[in-house]
Amino acid sequence: MQSPTARPGTDRRTIRITEPLRGRNQKPIDLGIGRMSASVMPDGRLCSVNSYHSEHGFITLTRIEQMPEDRWYDSDFVREYRQRLACEPRGIALLPQGPVQEQRVVFLPDPMFVYTLDQVSAYSHFSAASIGGQETLVQQLTIENTGNKPLDVPLCLAGTLSLTRCSYGQLTEGGPIPIPEATHSLSVVDNRLSVENVALNARFDIFVLDDSSALKLPEVQLQQASPIEYQAAWELHLGPGEQRQLTVLYALGEGLKSLCIAESTVEFPMLRIPNSADLFPENESWQQAVIVRNVDYILSCCSIPVSDEHTCVITDHQLLPLSWNRDAYYMIECVRACARHEELVSNQQVQTLVRAHLLWMFELAHRPEGCWGRAYLTTGRSKDQVFQLDQQCYPLLELCEYYEQFGDAETVLRAVPALRETLSMLERHRAPSHWLYETGETPADDDVAYPYHFSSQVLVWHTLKHLDGLNRRFQFVDEDLAAHADRVRTASLDAFTTVHNGRELFAYLTDLGGSYQLYHDANDLPSVFAPLWGFCKKDDPRWLNTMRFAFSPDNEGGYYPGEYGGLGSVHTRHKWPLGDGQELLFAWLIDDTALLQTVLEKLRRSVQWDGMYNEAVDEKTGEVRSRHWFSWPGAFIAYGLIKLKTAENP
Repeated sequence: MQSPTARPGTDRRTIRITEPLRGRNQKPIDLGIGRMSASVMPDGRLCSVNSYHSEHGFITLTRIEQMPEDRWYDSDFVREYRQRLACEPRGIALLPQGPVQEQRVVFLPDPMFVYTLDQVSAYSHFSAASIGGQETLVQQLTIENTGNKPLDVPLCLAGTLSLTRCSYGQLTEGGPIPIPEATHSLSVVDNRLSVENVALNARFDIFVLDDSSALKLPEVQLQQASPIEYQAAWELHLGPGEQRQLTVLYALGEGLKSLCIAESTVEFPMLRIPNSADLFPENESWQQAVIVRNVDYILSCCSIPVSDEHTCVITDHQLLPLSWNRDAYYMIECVRACARHEELVSNQQVQTLVRAHLLWMFELAHRPEGCWGRAYLTTGRSKDQVFQLDQQCYPLLELCEYYEQFGDAETVLRAVPALRETLSMLERHRAPSHWLYETGETPADDDVAYPYHFSSQVLVWHTLKHLDGLNRRFQFVDEDLAAHADRVRTASLDAFTTVHNGRELFAYLTDLGGSYQLYHDANDLPSVFAPLWGFCKKDDPRWLNTMRFAFSPDNEGGYYPGEYGGLGSVHTRHKWPLGDGQELLFAWLIDDTALLQTVLEKLRRSVQWDGMYNEAVDEKTGEVRSRHWFSWPGAFIAYGLIKLKTAENP
């Protein structure tokens, strides 16, 4: 018999059994393997199963109808739709029926849901594995009769099934991609339930096993456009003290051919139930939980292999399974930092991931106008072809740092043609009389009042400095890139310096004609990195005043006061944990111990129970206001916590 292959990612043998954090925000818990990912609701039912699709990018099996075609530009509806994806009930799973006296969740390190009912203990464990080459979600349900009499335990497989393409609904919609009209077809035969969406050329299968035997389901044939309600019930006879294990396999894939996972070809070992002392341990450090969960999420749910050589890194697997060069860079930086200091990721894993991501960006990501777009489907299709200056820099910087770490000349040579084209394209966006570069949007995906953006110039300077070293080795341009970088720095210090309340600081935007916008955004990470990268010194009054302005009420639209308040964004007008990540590094850089402890406490209180951070929280209540799933802020915060933990100067 063939045993399932466990999912890649962190070295999971080093992670002990833990409980979720005691955060107020209980989002679904995530796991995945390769092209397949899933989320489980806090009650132990599936929120979703998601998978790569070679035409549509990402498809999902969830509980609600697909995104309506007439609501793309309705930002309030988009927010509501995202909220429903995270919180709507009716997820499917096989569970015992009856009043639950107690429910607990632990990580083994994948989630196990523990239910206590009258004379019954139930343990539902979810994991991701490759079975016969098919990425599969596995639910192992162990039922134990804890009484001294025989017992018939009612079981039910029930939920709502909606198979659709992921919506890609954005608050700043740059051009929606229509979704094919749903045509659901349900077929239940023997122990297999299948839902097909012919319009997507996609199929979702459920297989139910009782120990090693098929558990027959009531046969059904049904077709309808709307989500399908399904329910099947049994009774399981158990003697006193007897345990039985049932296994449910969930598989989602492209194509209408059955996945044909046969119970006779797969062996599932009996799930070991930890003893009570191990099962409910004391909580691990919240900071360690943030590091572990965010790195694991990047590797298991956000790193999508689209070929043997190419991997797309998406910002989340659920709400916006799209790739931003910006987000992916900081997510990979988190993994790199973790490899240097934690026993979770090896350097070989890092090299494999970064190389595949570089090849995806330089070879598969479409650049129809010679520049990278705002965001991408996993297929490489540009979702919004808007020119953002920083998005052009991050692939170049990632390539330089990859070569500096691993010395892989072959990968650099494959990227050189696109690298040369990008540098040529950037020159077309340089100001006629200044060594500064224009942008069409901010790093928050918002329009600009003036075309020259400060933090993006810092990033251009930093990228050119690294490119100079790469150019000395590979000679892809004849120019002196180090001299170019110095000119960008000199021009930036001159053009963006202005005065606010009698103090010099750096403006957010300028038109180079004397007009400025004073603002700072949670998305503008290069600004806080400026002294760490060497753009300025950390005691430069202009930089200090810029950052102090950022974390003050003077930063109109960017700062949100309150018990959970801090730096946010006009993109979503609340406090962003990403802004707390900036303040964390700022407090560390200026050696302000009191501020550092204040920021750490904000981060502890706003973290979700699985160690992840969302896009925006209510500055007064701490509740999630936008995007339960968003890898970038958690990755950046985990990066900062690793630096604090190791006392390493970034």
